[in-house]
Amino acid sequence: MLPCIQESDDSPNAVQRFATRVASGLGFFVSCFVFLGWATDIATFRNVLPGQPQMVPNTALGFILASISLWLSRDEGTTLWARRCASGCAVAVVLVGMLTLSEYLWKIDLKIDLLVFQDKLNGGGSSFPGRPSPHTAFNFLLVGSALLLLAARSRTLYRLIQFLALTSFLVALLALVGYLYGVTFLYGVTAQTGMALHTALTFIVISMGLLFVRPRRGLMSVIASDTAGGHMARHLLPAATIIPVLLGGLIVSGVRKEIYDAPFAMSLCVVGSIIILGALIWRNAHTLHRADLGRACAENALRRAHDELEVRIKDRTAELSKVNEALQAEVAAHKKAEAARAQLLRRLVTAQEEERRRLSRELHDSLGQHLSALMLRLKTIETSGNVSPAHAPANLLQVEEIISQLMREIHNLAWELRPAALDDLGLHTALANYVEKWSERSRVTVDLHTNIRDKRRLPPEIETAIYRIVQEALNNVLKHAGAHGVSVILERRRDQVVVVVEDDGQGFNVDAAIYEPEKEHGLGLLGMQERVTLVGGTLGIESRVGSGATIVARIPVPQAEAKEILYGYPAYRIGRRSRSYA
Repeated sequence: MLPCIQESDDSPNAVQRFATRVASGLGFFVSCFVFLGWATDIATFRNVLPGQPQMVPNTALGFILASISLWLSRDEGTTLWARRCASGCAVAVVLVGMLTLSEYLWKIDLKIDLLVFQDKLNGGGSSFPGRPSPHTAFNFLLVGSALLLLAARSRTLYRLIQFLALTSFLVALLALVGYLYGVTFLYGVTAQTGMALHTALTFIVISMGLLFVRPRRGLMSVIASDTAGGHMARHLLPAATIIPVLLGGLIVSGVRKEIYDAPFAMSLCVVGSIIILGALIWRNAHTLHRADLGRACAENALRRAHDELEVRIKDRTAELSKVNEALQAEVAAHKKAEAARAQLLRRLVTAQEEERRRLSRELHDSLGQHLSALMLRLKTIETSGNVSPAHAPANLLQVEEIISQLMREIHNLAWELRPAALDDLGLHTALANYVEKWSERSRVTVDLHTNIRDKRRLPPEIETAIYRIVQEALNNVLKHAGAHGVSVILERRRDQVVVVVEDDGQGFNVDAAIYEPEKEHGLGLLGMQERVTLVGGTLGIESRVGSGATIVARIPVPQAEAKEILYGYPAYRIGRRSRSYA
């Protein structure tokens, strides 16, 4: 199945429009010169070759009408008036051809041959003075019919128009060959009645103009195309038309001059035809070969570009897949973090309610009992006023013990809520007091190492965050680690504070503790993360089951607060493990 090639535009290009204009212009001016020759008796304008047929006025008139019709029909966008004028001229050309042929066929005289220059035509010695030859009349009929169909703008008859133009071209070419080879029958009836040489040339030019009016349609669509067939046709057709005619003329001329005989002339014609046709075929084959090489190079370049594009697409797809996987991992982590945050918020509310219940229970059970005991003791002293004064000191001593116990309970309760030392004495003192009391209460050894002194205080929110982080970390150690020793390192550096809490307990799975909300021991870790995030820091957790745990918090210190350059301690050794926190 042949591929369908669709032209982008039916209109001729600039060269083809120029060819049509030149054809119509040459036909008009040659006819004008012929009329001038008849008016001024210049024989050269009437017949180019002396003693040969001349172009009669009716022929020149037919060429003028045909040229005007071709000029007006050169573009499809012409006006209605121009199309009507073109049709009228085409009808007149058809009438010239038909009437002249009818005169030859029926041997009649319609009195149209001597309309102008009657005296000069009668003195020419012709058997049909002023009458165009049958060849010329037939060509006028062909050309006029083609122009009439062209002016009618019938899109379905372009093949017929081009067929009529090609037939006219071949008739004129035969006349031209007759002049070249000296065969009178090909161009005329007698030596005085026939198609003049410039008449044949003018018919060839006007026929070519007709072919190039709409070259994108009909028979000319292949020749005018940009395909390999179009290029080959444009290269071969002119040569295949002109070269054999010229070669045959030269050979016939040699025979007439008796330079060689007819058999040698035939051999020379065959050999010359072979050489010329071989050269033409080689030239076109070379052109097609170069075109094929160019197409092959273009195909290879296109294939390489396609392969490179495929590789880039694969690489890009792989990159996008990696990015997509990373995004999915981030989304999953974000969802886990959001779920953990929501669980943290719910548990914070629960913890707040539990803390309130604990405070209520402490106030009721501990402080309430001591206050009730104090009230009972005071009533006893009041009701026993008649008792011996020797028992008064013992009763007062009991009251004093109850009041001291009550003060201790209130102090412990206030200390658990927020130690006053953190606000009054600073982070170092508050942590030292807390670690000491925590160690006494939990019976776990704690080593506190710090280079922070209370002379240069950190911002209150940072001190509070550090205190709560250490407090929560120690509470987690007490609840879950089962450790024997804990190391707390608090180190201030150039622009940050590093907090390290390390234990030698049983360890845990970090991801499970943080991202599984159902694990209750993850609440403290999430709380520490939230506190570190609020002050712009980062929290790192390192732990494995059976290997203890290390919590490292890095909290930035504003430049206004970081005026003192402090250097950290070397690695601290706890048990059998040593770590360095840079």
